[in-house]
Amino acid sequence: MTKLLKSKAPPKAENAPRRAGKKERTRQEIYRSAMRLFAESDYDNVTIEDICSAAGIAKATFFLHFAGKSALIAAFNEEVTRSLTERLAGYKGTAEEELLLLVSVLREAWEINAPVMHKMLREFLDQPALVSKAAAVNESVLDLVTRIVARGQERGEFTTDCPPEVAAVALVAAWSAFTAWWLQNPESDTDEINRGLLEFQLNGLRKKA
Repeated sequence: MTKLLKSKAPPKAENAPRRAGKKERTRQEIYRSAMRLFAESDYDNVTIEDICSAAGIAKATFFLHFAGKSALIAAFNEEVTRSLTERLAGYKGTAEEELLLLVSVLREAWEINAPVMHKMLREFLDQPALVSKAAAVNESVLDLVTRIVARGQERGEFTTDCPPEVAAVALVAAWSAFTAWWLQNPESDTDEINRGLLEFQLNGLRKKA
C-alpha cells in the first residue's frame, strides 16, 4: 500500500519511503542472487555466505530479511504475486477467472523452479513453529486473494456470507496443503488438480442461481 505523506512533513517522515524502497530493493537482490546461485548449483550446496557474497551484503543483512534459505519462499511468492497484480490491472474477467489465473501462474512458477522449490519447501516444512512461519510466507498471496474475493463479492459473483479475509485464508490454506502433497507426488498433473481443487472450494463461494 502506498503511503501518502503531507508536503510539510518533517524530514524524518519524508525520508521514510526512500528507506523502505532501499529495504525492498535489498530484499529483492538477495532473493534474485540466491535463485541465480540455486540455478547454477544444487540448492543444498549454496550457503548463506554464498548468497551474501553474490548480493554484496553482510550476513547480518541477510538475516534482517530472511530467517534462513528456506524463508526465501516468501520472496518467491512476493515476486509471483507482484507480477500477477500487474497482469490483473484492468483485467476484465470475473473474480473466479482471476483466481484461476492466480492458481495457474503459481503452479507454472513452482514447476519451472521445481528442483529448487522441492528442496526449499522440504527444508521449510521441517522447521518447528511452522504455522506462524507459513502465515508470513503466504502474506503476499493472502493479500491478493483477499482483494480478488472482495471484488467478486462487490460485483455479486460471490456470496457475502464469508468475509473475504476468511475466504482467502481457507483458499490459500488448501493450496498450501496441496503444495505439500505435490512435494511427495512431483509427477502429478498439477494443473488439472489445482483447477479441480479451486472448483471444489468455490462451491462454497459462488452465488446460487
